[in-house]
Amino acid sequence: LYAELLNESTDEQAPERRHLDVIISESQRLSRLITNVLTFARQARQEVSLHPSAGSVDDAVRQAIEHVQPSLQRQGIVVEFSAGASRTVLFDADALEQILGNLFSNVEKYAASSETVRLVTEQDQATTTIALSDQGAGIPSAERESVFEPFVRLSNKLSDGVTGAGIGLSIARKLARSHGGDLAIVDSDVGTSFVLTLHTPSESVVSNVT
Repeated sequence: LYAELLNESTDEQAPERRHLDVIISESQRLSRLITNVLTFARQARQEVSLHPSAGSVDDAVRQAIEHVQPSLQRQGIVVEFSAGASRTVLFDADALEQILGNLFSNVEKYAASSETVRLVTEQDQATTTIALSDQGAGIPSAERESVFEPFVRLSNKLSDGVTGAGIGLSIARKLARSHGGDLAIVDSDVGTSFVLTLHTPSESVVSNVT
């Protein structure tokens, strides 16, 4: 909090601004890592529960982008967001931010050569779909399921030496499935493309059922 306040009061051209950006983004990265470890422990004890509330998925996506933008910008990665899920629905915003944070972290680690990350959101009556694609080296089709296993990493020049707990994608998929959806890697001409689906009923539907 104090780093963010100091950052806001520092001139954009000052060299200290870049140092503060690093402090903030690294603090956020460590926060995501701690959250992942705690979530993984709760999942092992089958204690994970979601807390849906009314809101806009697009707003939650924008907030997730804002949190990771400084670290992505340092790597020269631009986020392009095509919003199509503005309707008010019931979903767990914290769970969605954790899922997206892990997907962005995956881009930072394994697709650093990507110049662009593209997000597209869509909604139908009770489902929200979020597609995230990068322009990195991609994941071989034969290994697309194994990357969702805890502590599994592809051994190649892109992943060797990369830091992290190796549980981010596993947690992201389990959170998606707990949310009545799924997370999968789909075919793409370039890089890696994730498709996230979430069950997001409207308030009126839930009210009618109850």
